[in-house]
Amino acid sequence: MRKKTLLFSLLLLLTLGACKPKQNNSDIGAAVAGTLAALPQATAQPTYTPYPTVTPRTPLLKGLFCEYQFCIGHPPDIALFDARPKENPSSYSEGMLASYRPDLFTMIVWQLNYGTDDPQFMLDLVMEDGLDTRRGTLDVNLLGNLTTFYTALNTTATEVLPSGGAAAWICGDRAFGWKVYAPSEEIAQKLFNEAMENFRCGP
Repeated sequence: MRKKTLLFSLLLLLTLGACKPKQNNSDIGAAVAGTLAALPQATAQPTYTPYPTVTPRTPLLKGLFCEYQFCIGHPPDIALFDARPKENPSSYSEGMLASYRPDLFTMIVWQLNYGTDDPQFMLDLVMEDGLDTRRGTLDVNLLGNLTTFYTALNTTATEVLPSGGAAAWICGDRAFGWKVYAPSEEIAQKLFNEAMENFRCGP
């Protein structure tokens, strides 16, 4: 009886030993590696690249408007258009042109001079009562053979363009007035100087 019990126990141990799952270290390592490879990996954070700050710059006046027997410089990406009503469009003797984009507004007007040497009345013509206010002193300059009168201005016409400038001059038998609304007084002054560098008129 004792032999049978011992034999039974031995057979049971062998049977249980044969049923025990075999673990292969290389299989486990492969399974762990595969699992880890399948896990989502955190994306590496990009390094910070500093960029220069953008400041308003003066538009380049590479454009040139030539019509009504005069030429004047203007930014190339905006066009001057006739701002007078269709029933009474601009002509050689009188006219009004304007241009607009969100960061710039310009206007030029002209009319026959009738013999006066002082074009300051054109400043009153281009400046809007209740909207435009002169700032500082009147700047009188000789640009080429033209005597120009320029004044800086503040405007409430638009919140985006609080500064500007207005100017007047006489060329031939016509008086001209010019106005700009710009982000700053410095930009307005530079725009006027460059516009006048390209100004020409003739009968």
